[in-house]
Amino acid sequence: MAKLRVTAAQLLPPNAAAAPKGGDTRLRILAAAAQALIAGEGECEIADVARAAGISAGLSYHYFNSKAGLIAAVVEAFYDRFEAAVMDINPKPGAGWGERERLRLERMVAFHYAEPLAPVILAKLSRTPEVAAVEAARLARHIELAARNIELAQARGDIPGDLDAHLLGAMILGGLRQAIGQALAAAKRPGRERLTEQLWAFIAGTARFKPAKKGGR
Repeated sequence: MAKLRVTAAQLLPPNAAAAPKGGDTRLRILAAAAQALIAGEGECEIADVARAAGISAGLSYHYFNSKAGLIAAVVEAFYDRFEAAVMDINPKPGAGWGERERLRLERMVAFHYAEPLAPVILAKLSRTPEVAAVEAARLARHIELAARNIELAQARGDIPGDLDAHLLGAMILGGLRQAIGQALAAAKRPGRERLTEQLWAFIAGTARFKPAKKGGR
């Protein structure tokens, strides 16, 4: 894990525009901080980050007011990538809820397995108030997106209408986060396909989703 190198380009969401003028230095600091967090299993020091980025510690504080602020920015960038790859896309327009969300789950598992920061952020990172605030804001947004998605599925009859959409969204997302975190932290990770199957069984059961029978509506 410590040998892995994180580049500035990896910190940008897919299809993101080029960094603005001055953004290269900021991204270089973020990349160095990400690498330090991976190597330190959730811990890093500003002096080490600045050295790796080829700048002074004072310049780091110019871009990020504190170490906690820098770590929070790394977490923000992580969630930007996650949302671009998983939450803000329709993996199969026109498909029913079950088919579409199963594909989204596959993308979610693939993202976390491929993302070098995922094990750190989900299982090892110290929850400073700055980091906690970032995660709370992102989780609230994800729950809102999930709730709207569930409400549409209820209107189509894919999910029972007596379920509270926001509560269901929170239950599913909270369960997925904990389960994926456990899988990433395991001495031997379960295969992506096996983990996806188990997580989909949890989602379908929690949502009381019943796939349409072949030949039926």
